[in-house]
Amino acid sequence: MDKHSVDRLIEERYQSLSPVLQRAARYVMDNPKDMALNSMRTIASSAGLQSSTMHRLARELGFDGYESFRSVYRTWLTEGSSSFSERATALQKRSGSDEAEKLIRELLHADDAHLTQLTTPDTLASIKNASDILGKARRIYVAGLRSLFPAAFYFNYACGMFMHNTRLLMGIAGTFSDDLREGGSEDALLVFTYNPYARDSVSAVEFARQQGMRIVSVTDSTLSPIAKQSHALVIVPNRTPSLFPSVVPAMSIAQILVAMLVARGGKKSLQEIKKSEAQLQRFAVYVE
Repeated sequence: MDKHSVDRLIEERYQSLSPVLQRAARYVMDNPKDMALNSMRTIASSAGLQSSTMHRLARELGFDGYESFRSVYRTWLTEGSSSFSERATALQKRSGSDEAEKLIRELLHADDAHLTQLTTPDTLASIKNASDILGKARRIYVAGLRSLFPAAFYFNYACGMFMHNTRLLMGIAGTFSDDLREGGSEDALLVFTYNPYARDSVSAVEFARQQGMRIVSVTDSTLSPIAKQSHALVIVPNRTPSLFPSVVPAMSIAQILVAMLVARGGKKSLQEIKKSEAQLQRFAVYVE
């Protein structure tokens, strides 16, 4: 169970809790970092409660005890929702030679687990839905800012080999959203965004939706600010001990969507790919 699941569980159970457990639950919701960093005695004291109250709340929510309850918040803090400086500090504490191999394994195992999770029936259906929307679009606008720019760039670059209706929202000289003025109901916006969500990405989705465009979102949670506005929503796991959330799942989705568009492209796509290859050879782009 992750923090988002616990938050939802507390919200669902809140009215049925006793007044003292409601106080404890409210403190937990308002102070997740304290939950991750402090003992049960310290948390209870800060909340003005007895230690046993925190244990009772954990049991009420289905945990074996306070420590298993607290571990949810520890994972949340170290793997995804802490500040960059906090994550960097945690990494530096593992700089010793005896920690290096363990950290490498954790990073690789995390991404292996991420990719495995993308094969669930719901995610596969979401990817297919995204492919259908993009395949039918007159124009495809592509957005991905900061650490997720590589996913957006790859999609736009790869599609340029066999189709000519994608536009990457670059943001050069502050023009990030300018191309969206031309968007309409026959067009789609593909956006990649993780927590912390880039303001321009969220604004682009809101504007595109107002323009009647179809929204394909690749994001990290159903609680993402773009989730409810999406016509196709692909949720990707991204928790990792690294400095940033993992970009591997988003890159994988970008590659998959390109492959699916090629697969449905027919002879026209093949002809365009041959033309692109000829042009690359003409300019000797690659070393023989």
